[in-house]
Amino acid sequence: MPWIILLAAAGFYLFFIAAPSVVAGILVFKVRPGAGFEELTADGQQFAPYRKLLTAARERLNELSWEQVETGAFDGAALCGMYADGGSDRTVIFAHGYRSDIMINFAVQAEAFARHGYNILMIRQRGQLPGSGQRCTLGLLEQYDLCSWNEWALSRRGVLSTVIYGMSMGASAAAFASDKLSPGGITALILDCGFSSPYEQIYGECKKRHLPGPLMMPVIRLTAWLQFHKDLKAQVKDSFAQTAIPCFFLHGTGDTTVPIERGRANYISCASKKYFFTAEGAGHTEAFLAEPERAEKELFDFLKEVNEL
Repeated sequence: MPWIILLAAAGFYLFFIAAPSVVAGILVFKVRPGAGFEELTADGQQFAPYRKLLTAARERLNELSWEQVETGAFDGAALCGMYADGGSDRTVIFAHGYRSDIMINFAVQAEAFARHGYNILMIRQRGQLPGSGQRCTLGLLEQYDLCSWNEWALSRRGVLSTVIYGMSMGASAAAFASDKLSPGGITALILDCGFSSPYEQIYGECKKRHLPGPLMMPVIRLTAWLQFHKDLKAQVKDSFAQTAIPCFFLHGTGDTTVPIERGRANYISCASKKYFFTAEGAGHTEAFLAEPERAEKELFDFLKEVNEL
C-alpha cells in the first residue's frame, strides 16, 4: 500500500538521515579542544616539517610580558585572550581557526609582528574552552566578537590602530566582520585560508566522509538556526562587497580543507584595496609557514603601503 511505503520512507529518513544529521549538527558546534602544539608537531604529523620554525618563534614569544585579558561579547558571553603590551600605538589581533592551537596558527606571524613593533593580542574563539557555556559557530557569531575585541584593543592607552589576522575559521569571522568594523581605527584585515560560507565548508566535509550531504545539510542548517538564529548559508562575499578595509589574502595551492579556489573567490568579491599571496604546495594553514621570509616581506610591504594612503 502507498501509505505503508511512505511511512517506511519517512521512518528511514528520520532514523538514518535526520537523527544523525541533528547529532552531527550539534557536534560541529560543540565545545571540544583540539590537539596541542606538541602533538601537532610530532613526527609524522602535519606540522612536523615546521617544528623547528614554530618552536623557535614560540620561545621568542614566551620572552614577552603576557597578561590574561577579557572583554564582553554582544550577547553577554565572556571572551578571553592573551595580550603582550609592547608600548606601541599599533596592535595586531590574532583569531585562530576551528579548534586550533593558537601557537600553531600564529607563533611565526606573531613573532614577526612583535619585531615590527606591534602589541600582540591572541584571542580565544568562543566555543573553544570547556566550561565556557558557549558554542563555536564557524564565524557567524565570532564576527561580532572580533568587533568587540577591536574596540577593546583601541581602548587601550596609546593604541591608535589595529590589524586583524584571521586563520581559517578566524579568517571567515574577520571576513564576515569586514563590513561591520569601523575603518577609522583598523589598518587592514589579513585573511589566511578562510572559507566562503559555513554551509559550503560543512558540505565539503560531508563529501570527504562519503556522507549524504544533500540529505543531511538541510537538517544541519535547521539545527544551526534553532541554536544560534544564524543561517549557515551566509556568504562572506556579501560582507567583502561592502568593506572599505584593505585586505591581504593568503592561501596554499595544496590546501584540501579549504581549496584555493574559494580563497580566490573571496579575493575577487572584496571591494577594498587587496593583495593575494600564494604559497605553492602549502596545505591548510601552512601558507605563511611554507615561505615565511617572502610572506613577511609581502605582508609588511602591504601594511606599509596602506598606512601611507
